[in-house]
Parts: sequence; C-alpha cells; structure tokens
Amino acid sequence: MKKLMTLLMMLMMATLLVACGGDDTAEDAGEDTGSDATSAPTKSDITDEASLLEAVENGGWIVIFTDDMETSEELVLTPGEHNGEPARKLALYTQDEDRVITDQFTLTTPKLTVQGENTRIQGGTVKGDVYVEANNFSIPDGTIDGNLYFASEEYEASADLSGGTVTGSVEVAGADVTTAPTQSNITDEASLLEAVENGGWIVIFTDDMETSEELVLTPGEQNGEPARKLALYTQDEDRVITDQYTLTTPKLTVQGENTRIQGGTVKGDVYVEANNFSIPDGTIDGNLYFASEEYEASADLSGGTVTGSVEVQ
Repeated sequence: MKKLMTLLMMLMMATLLVACGGDDTAEDAGEDTGSDATSAPTKSDITDEASLLEAVENGGWIVIFTDDMETSEELVLTPGEHNGEPARKLALYTQDEDRVITDQFTLTTPKLTVQGENTRIQGGTVKGDVYVEANNFSIPDGTIDGNLYFASEEYEASADLSGGTVTGSVEVAGADVTTAPTQSNITDEASLLEAVENGGWIVIFTDDMETSEELVLTPGEQNGEPARKLALYTQDEDRVITDQYTLTTPKLTVQGENTRIQGGTVKGDVYVEANNFSIPDGTIDGNLYFASEEYEASADLSGGTVTGSVEVQ
C-alpha cells in the first residue's frame, strides 16, 4: 500500500509540473516579440479622450488608435522607452498580418509637443501644430495637418520627414515657440484682430481673410529678438510653398522691427514705422509707405512685389 501511495504522489507531482510548464510555453508562444504592440505594459490603447490624455503623459511607448480622436486639450507626449532605448510612437493605423496598413486615423488637437527622442507619428494624421523638443523625430507614412516647429537646428537636422507630409510650415522657431502665446492661428476676423495686436510673433493663415478694420501689427519677439511675421502660406516638408493666401484690409501699420509679410498677399496700403521690414515671397497689393528714410533704407523688398508706389511719407 505504501508503494502504491508513493507512486500516486509521484504521478500527481509530475502532472502538476507538466501543467505549469505548459502554461509558460503557451504564454511565451502568445507573445510575438517581433511586434511592438503585443506587450500590455508597453502600450496604450486609445478608446476615449480620457485614455488619450493618460496615454500621452504616462502610457506605454506605443499609443494605439483604432478610430479618429479629437480633443480640445494641448497634448504633451512625454519620453518613453522601448527595448531599453528611448522611443515613443503614435500608431494611427491598423494593419493586417503582413503589416500592410488597412485603415488610418486622425488625432485632432490644438497642439502636440514631442519631448522624447525617437518619437514617430506613423500611418495617420495629427491635425494641429506639432512642436519637437528632441532628436530623431519622424513621420513614416504619417501626416501633420498643421505646422511643424523644432526647438533647435539640431532637432531639425536629426529629423526624418521623408516618409510623410507636413501641410503647413516647417521651421526652427526656438524653444519659446512651444508656448501658445508665441504663435497665433487665424480662423476668423476676431482671431485676426486679436493676433495682430496681442498675439504671437508669428501669425499663421490657412485661408484668405478679409476685414474692414485698419490693422496695427504691434512689435513682437522671437528668441529674445524683435520680430513679427505674417505667414500667408502653407508649405510641404521640403519647405516649398504649396498654397498662398490674401489678407484684405484698408490699412496695415507695421510697428515692430524685423517684421515680414511672407508667402502671400496683403491687399491694402502698408505703413512701416520700424527697421528691417521685408516681404520674402510676399506681395503688397497697394502702396507702401515708410515713416522715415532710415526705415526705407533698412527694408528688404528684393524677394517680393509692391504693386503701388513705394515712398517715404
């Protein structure tokens, strides 16, 4: 009887060992280490706005979308890590077993700030401006439907935009551009009137705009230097202008140094009361008046066109 009991106990222990080993094998087999989206702690699945806000700040290195998502919040995509290396990825797509993209999604936000190295926006669209504060940013099969700003020339040089599209401007604007007050997006007449008087150094247009008001473009600052810019255009990833817009106003007065009207048209008379005014790839469809000979001498009109008279008044 003792031998029989001993044999039964040995059989039970063997069965338990096999069962435990089988569970480990099944778990290992279920994890495709070649896929970057299969390990739950390293990924965040977006189902609603709350999960989106949590994911970009505290989530896994890969943020997975299965539908379009919109938020009125400005997003900060914090640094993450994948296989011991810094990385974040917005996966705005689904794909089949051959990794062919089957559907693409859009994330709409006023502003997305990228803080981590090796961050990519992949396979879909971010509708809004993107601000990059780290090296090796990329947009493989991705689109930024807005402007792309880099906080330094180093970050811009390390970026790879070859596989994607940027509908707006791509430029180095310094670290200070990552705060909303340094740029103003024009959506209607009210935003235009606010922007020229109190807005960011760069005033961004995405369509024609008309006002019966006389505008005063007050002084601004970029990277600690005086500057204002009316960006009347959009451009591709190679900085080639793809569309140009017209601002129609009875009168535009320029009060700040280093102001430029760029890439589009101001239809109306322009009055300049500061040094270093310029119109790179821009047009003034009207007269251009300078408040002094000094202001006129410092201006650069070589890259643009003035349809009316140019004179000191």
